Amino acid sequence: MVIKPSISFLNSDSDAQLITDTENILTGLTGNASYPTPAPTLAVITTAKNAFANAVADAMNGGVALTTIKNEKRAALVALLRQLASYVQVACNGNLAVLLTSGFPPQKPNRTPIGVLQPPSSLTVTLGDRSGELYAIAAPVNGAAIYNWRVTAADAPNTVVQTDQTTAARTTFDNLTPGVLYNVECNVVGSAGPSDWSDPISQRVV
Repeated sequence: MVIKPSISFLNSDSDAQLITDTENILTGLTGNASYPTPAPTLAVITTAKNAFANAVADAMNGGVALTTIKNEKRAALVALLRQLASYVQVACNGNLAVLLTSGFPPQKPNRTPIGVLQPPSSLTVTLGDRSGELYAIAAPVNGAAIYNWRVTAADAPNTVVQTDQTTAARTTFDNLTPGVLYNVECNVVGSAGPSDWSDPISQRVV
């Protein structure tokens, strides 16, 4: 995982929140031995922050001109903070604890796609409560949105007798023929599509 400061707040922050977050960064970096030579300097950041804060106060009186000045001061501060974030990323050297002392929030890691899921394991098939029923259950598969089930007769494995689709890792089949040996299989569907089918589990219906 790459450890780096997040800068998404520079766009999402309100004006007041950006001032607060900038002050937190200044506090975190002031006298911090892990960041001996901030670039831009903290003095430059402080000057830009104060100019922006003054412009925010002035813009509260309204007017297009004052709002334009405020936006310009914000853009200037944001540009400096982006440069400072680059310095922090290099200086923290991939150490999350050191990064957190800077006042910058850490960037959330990107989730690695799970990919094609493995077929369900630990599939068990037992007799249901009534004649002609089979109850099937599998170990839940992380990332599975759908469980597909199919039943075939053991002596005709290429002919599907029943199917079912569930969101849970269990299902019940009914109206099966007593005395017949059936095979039950299951696969799962995730974001990357369906998995292979599980190994068949045999159970004779009574």
